[in-house]
Amino acid sequence: MKINIEGIKLLEKIFEDNYLNYDTLIKFTKSKGTKGFIDHEKSFNRDISKSKIIAELIKLEEDNEYKDIYDFYILRENVSRLKKALLYIDKNGEMIINESLSKVYNFIPKNIKIQPNIYLYAGGIDGGFTVYRKDIFINYIKYFNNLEEFTKVISHELFHCRLVSLNNKFKNLFIDNINNRYTYEILGKILEEGTACLIQHGSVLEKDDPIGTITKEKMKLIGKKFSQLNYILLGIREGNINYLEMEKLDIYSLGYYIASSLYNFYGKEILLPWIEKYDYKKPIKSYIQAMRQTGNNSGFTKEIEGWLLQL
Repeated sequence: MKINIEGIKLLEKIFEDNYLNYDTLIKFTKSKGTKGFIDHEKSFNRDISKSKIIAELIKLEEDNEYKDIYDFYILRENVSRLKKALLYIDKNGEMIINESLSKVYNFIPKNIKIQPNIYLYAGGIDGGFTVYRKDIFINYIKYFNNLEEFTKVISHELFHCRLVSLNNKFKNLFIDNINNRYTYEILGKILEEGTACLIQHGSVLEKDDPIGTITKEKMKLIGKKFSQLNYILLGIREGNINYLEMEKLDIYSLGYYIASSLYNFYGKEILLPWIEKYDYKKPIKSYIQAMRQTGNNSGFTKEIEGWLLQL
């Protein structure tokens, strides 16, 4: 496992050269990191193409004041620091990966393998993403010159790449009835991202995530986010699937709140059913029971609590 910096190195070269080298521009758009970024953006129906990226880079080279739509200008304005940062990653990549892995293995069994490819890319609003548990893509613009957060976001994505059996996940998604399927999809995403955020940030959020996925302000609004979740779950129970509301749901804040609450009450072992078998029922039921024992509001309505405990 290594951190592939090819795409960012090409971007550095583009900004360092005093002339436009179209061969370098083409190579940049064909790099694994940039291709992954383009595919990711297209999956969200965002307007992007190789030609559009090249056009934005040309505008940057022609106008020193131009701020492109992909935020490449941030690296252009800091190209000397970028060069040093990439040299550091190239030399210390193994150490960075090991530190990230240690954060993950603090929560998951040591026998679970994690062996993805890691690619740096530049552009867009996201901090990173994982494809098929095989490839990790990190938007280096968001973590430029911030080694601590860079290491933390890699740990988040490494968790998603754990190699465990998908049998239980497939059973819930393709065999169970449609209501159970959507319940699993929502609560499973919440537990998956919540556990990843717990690994990334710890059980106490000391500072906001650089891209705003988890912030102290969002956590203050967790009651409102649970209200949205209750509305969705009630609809699923009654056979009314609200896809628009599902897309708007803040699974990161909800997940972090639930996962950190479980960790603080029971310890990390309570998350193992999800980590090892993608079983959401035990952690969710345990969360409700923990909130009852501590006299805290789970965020779920009594009606939804009763329904979830019977699943």
